[in-house]
Amino acid sequence: MSTMITYLTSVWKLNLTDAAAVVNVYAGAVAVMPLGMLFVVDTVIGNYWLIILSGCAYTMGFFLLTMSTPPVLYIATGTCGAYEAECIGKVQKILFYTALPLIALGASGRFMVRAFREEQLIKPLLEGTKKMKFFTLSVCPKKVRLLSFQILVSTLVLGTTAYLKPWSLRFGFPAIFTLLATITLLTSTIRPHKAQRNLFTREEIRSILRMSPICIFLIPIGVVSSLGNTYFTEQASKMNHRVGSLKVSVLFLIVPRSLVRKWFSQSKYCANKIITPRIGISLSMALAILCCITAALVENRRLGVVKRHGLLNKPDETVPMTMLWLLPQFLLIGGVSGLSEKCIALFYTDVVLHWPKIEKDVDTQAKDKPNSKEKNIKSPMEQANETLKPTEKNDEDPNQAKQETKSTEKDGEGHIDPDRAKQKSKRQYIEFFVDALEGMGNIGSVVLVYVVGEIKPTWFQETVNRSHLDNYYWTLAALTAANLILFIPVIFYLLKSKKFTALFA
Repeated sequence: MSTMITYLTSVWKLNLTDAAAVVNVYAGAVAVMPLGMLFVVDTVIGNYWLIILSGCAYTMGFFLLTMSTPPVLYIATGTCGAYEAECIGKVQKILFYTALPLIALGASGRFMVRAFREEQLIKPLLEGTKKMKFFTLSVCPKKVRLLSFQILVSTLVLGTTAYLKPWSLRFGFPAIFTLLATITLLTSTIRPHKAQRNLFTREEIRSILRMSPICIFLIPIGVVSSLGNTYFTEQASKMNHRVGSLKVSVLFLIVPRSLVRKWFSQSKYCANKIITPRIGISLSMALAILCCITAALVENRRLGVVKRHGLLNKPDETVPMTMLWLLPQFLLIGGVSGLSEKCIALFYTDVVLHWPKIEKDVDTQAKDKPNSKEKNIKSPMEQANETLKPTEKNDEDPNQAKQETKSTEKDGEGHIDPDRAKQKSKRQYIEFFVDALEGMGNIGSVVLVYVVGEIKPTWFQETVNRSHLDNYYWTLAALTAANLILFIPVIFYLLKSKKFTALFA
């Protein structure tokens, strides 16, 4: 699906903005739906049945998407079998637009795979300490082998489909592999677990709602992140794909972006609070500004090459400029997504898991000292900042620290603490909430492009060669800079104010 915009512009001949709108709405739905699906999992059906249903939806979606390609049903529909716009009939359009929601539903359910895998692997621990040795020696190696196998299969599938020219085969391969995975799960000995209920307390919900205005400043990050699957990919598809004597696909740019995103999202600097969440979010906005500026400069150069070689009205011709020029902006956009994802999740985790307890302490402190001066009673944000302040490394024994950490995860009999499992589930809600923010940014980009297109019609034309995406990138850089300027005083000053937090109490 990462090259869907190329399919829509080259085969369907959709104009640039319409193709980008389809991709962004799809990506936004994939990012937003898991939040609601996680609630259904925890309260109704559990991980097992959701994965089964999402696997069926994913398989059916790619099956319909394959059927919507011109060569498959051209005899039955009376159309031609070439990958051309005139060969896309009414039936093909119905199949295509039916397939996209099913694929989005299936892709959303795949986010539950990690939780389902952990649920199945942690179950032996719940049976007692005697199972610990078995779990460590037997299950963990299997988990490593399973993960290695998944990475190998995913790499082979992506590498194979990237070099397949028929779009029907590109869409058909995922359908086959997903069908096999679903059948394997149905015929396995795995059994579903019961759903959980009532994860959040009233105080935690209040803490989340109190921080909801901050989302306004976080959605623009998703708008910038949406460029990676739309305009950046479309630009790369029209450029020279040769690296030396080797011809590579657009995945040569997409895979490094994904790796950078994963590195930032798992960075120890954020996890250890060396970079606090608020600073990390601010840095991600700064990276977004740098990404837009880099993209604008590269696109300006690309348009100059297009004009010099007379390619303005030749959208199918290759621009004699290597697509490696786009590598810096792909890497930057990966950093934007990964850093913002990690730091926003840490920020809201602090709000949900720490604020309710801190607020209770503040109330107790106020009751115990009714005559004390107000300035001596710190706000919840001030206490949270002190609690979550980066600490210097000491000379403690790392093995002793690990043992203390493990002891807190288990009770006296060696069982997993149910409260800790509930905390982990809450963190998963927060992770999906962060993904939903990025999804809202994807959908918001559709609205922004429409507004900008109404004001400046020449910026978005039928093809990427006739458009002026460099001007749009400069506009995004300016809007993101303004957002950062407004965000800094809010996140660093206003949240410390008792009057501000009282507005959302």
